[in-house]
Amino acid sequence: MPSLRGKTIAITEARRAAELSNLITKLGGVPRSAPAVREVPCEDRGPALAVLDRLCHGEVALIIHLTGVGTRALLALAGETGKREALLSALRGMFVVARGPKPIAVLREAGVRIDLVPEEPTSEGLLRALAAHELHGKVVAVQLYGEGNAFLVDGLAGRGATVLEIPLYEWALPEDQEPLVRLIHDLPRGGIDILAFTSSPQIKHLFGVAGRLGLADEVANALRGSVTVAVVGPVCEAALAEHGITPHIQPEKGTMGALVHAIAEHLAGQEDPHAGS
Repeated sequence: MPSLRGKTIAITEARRAAELSNLITKLGGVPRSAPAVREVPCEDRGPALAVLDRLCHGEVALIIHLTGVGTRALLALAGETGKREALLSALRGMFVVARGPKPIAVLREAGVRIDLVPEEPTSEGLLRALAAHELHGKVVAVQLYGEGNAFLVDGLAGRGATVLEIPLYEWALPEDQEPLVRLIHDLPRGGIDILAFTSSPQIKHLFGVAGRLGLADEVANALRGSVTVAVVGPVCEAALAEHGITPHIQPEKGTMGALVHAIAEHLAGQEDPHAGS
């Protein structure tokens, strides 16, 4: 099994930070946790309520649940407005897609049938899984995570679907920003070997705080030079490109576990000069 060789690996993931840190430690690395995001409910619930109404009236043919947090928030919103049973009844009459284990668990807890789960829990995986399904002229609802998902929404619309986005929570900076501030100071100093991003808001917030500290250029230079950068997915890659940074590591599978293993394989390749020859 490839090893992380004692390298210090910084992670900006929040919700699954402990799980990631444990995996990094198990593979012989030194985790450095500096959460860059937290989930907060959307202040404006109007857009979500409007889609909830259409769901309850049977106007939606297919719904995609992206996260457990968002799925639970949708059910809670329906409960608060007296529409939980109407929503559950509507879900029984539509094609239900769940991106991964977290929304699956919430849906099963609510007794909702799940019709499709992609092999890979990413937007790309969802579009591939839906390739065999006719979407032209269909109304598709997408439960968003903390920001919009243009890649998925545009992909669905490109296949002729009318897409309804359900915003339920937003990404905000963590209440305790000290770990993130310390990370920003340490990146240009050479104290971090690898920086791993699992979502684009983490990148946005890292550079937002770095800019506030007057260190944005120094951080960008470090990520172009001494610090190895690992990401999950093309959306993260695009967010880094805005700062002139190209990630060194991007796993084929868009999961956090795959990311850590890809880091280990990258380090193994550096250790063996004949690797890949």
